[in-house]
Amino acid sequence: MRLKTSFALVFLFVGSFLNLKAQNDEGSKVKWMSIQEAMQKMQTQQRPIIFDFYTDWCGWCKHMMKTTYANESLAGYINQNFYPVSFDAESKDTIEFLGKIYKPTGKEKKAPHELAVKLLNGSLMYPTTIFMNGFDKDKNNFNLNLLVPGYLDIDKIQPILIFTLENVYKSCGYSDFEKLYGKAMKDSTLIDLVKITNWKSATTQLDGNHQANKKTIVFLEAEFCNSCKIMKSTSFTDSLNLEYLRTKFNCVNFNVLGTDTINFKGQIFTPDSRPGSLHPFVQTITRGNFGFPEIVILDEKLEILDAIPTYLNPEVLNDIIRFYGENIYQKKAWKDYFNELQAKKNIEIPKEKKSDEKK
Repeated sequence: MRLKTSFALVFLFVGSFLNLKAQNDEGSKVKWMSIQEAMQKMQTQQRPIIFDFYTDWCGWCKHMMKTTYANESLAGYINQNFYPVSFDAESKDTIEFLGKIYKPTGKEKKAPHELAVKLLNGSLMYPTTIFMNGFDKDKNNFNLNLLVPGYLDIDKIQPILIFTLENVYKSCGYSDFEKLYGKAMKDSTLIDLVKITNWKSATTQLDGNHQANKKTIVFLEAEFCNSCKIMKSTSFTDSLNLEYLRTKFNCVNFNVLGTDTINFKGQIFTPDSRPGSLHPFVQTITRGNFGFPEIVILDEKLEILDAIPTYLNPEVLNDIIRFYGENIYQKKAWKDYFNELQAKKNIEIPKEKKSDEKK
């Protein structure tokens, strides 16, 4: 199976989807709702919001409805995981959003709405989509407001959906993630590199009968976790990390929905017989701090050193494995080590700029 096929058709749209009728004359199968409906639903169940800005005269807006949002798998994925809002940027309605009132800027047919002017930062291009996540009830705002102007086809919108839904934005900028996503989709050599990483099974590696001269990294993953697959095929196989990991660590991959019985240093963890249940070993190995993706660092005696529940790009993963691989953690806190690395990088960048200016 080609790598592109396995990513695009298997892991992005895994799961059962709602049976939906077309929501408008353009053929979209996305279940669009009003801003008021979305924010009301946010009070009981938080989800990311997709904010589609369109106008009646926008041809590309209509085309996006007929193509991207008409795809049944994509629409099902959005309906299941997001609150999709479609808003006429020239609406004549008065709108309340995040505690503020927004009105039309004029009575003319094409007068932009104040909400469009505000959220699009005055750049009135259509279609424009804003991807929102991390709603903070106390501050009454979203931690992520990713504005993407222009028509989005399926290939373009897929990584944005993953970036938004799976909280990749908390630890990685979108431009970096988009490049890694593209690499994971197109670079067929990554399949062999994943094998070279020499992933081991938790059933044979965590019982204590392992190489005691190495630390262990446990990578928690699941079939539905898209960012897990991208991180596994790019961050772990990057030239920064591949050889260092093979030298310093035993790498263990663990399916959190797996059905294997795990012997962790003599303690037996038996999976729940109910389909889709989280393996009871997860609670122990993560110390109750579980997220996707997640790595857990174990010392040579399989004692838990750290559990890190977030997506890690190659550079950040490199900082972490060297922090533990070189035993720096025994001398200083991660925060101090990280700040030193950042300070070093900030010092080096201006030097390069100055040398370029002289040239």
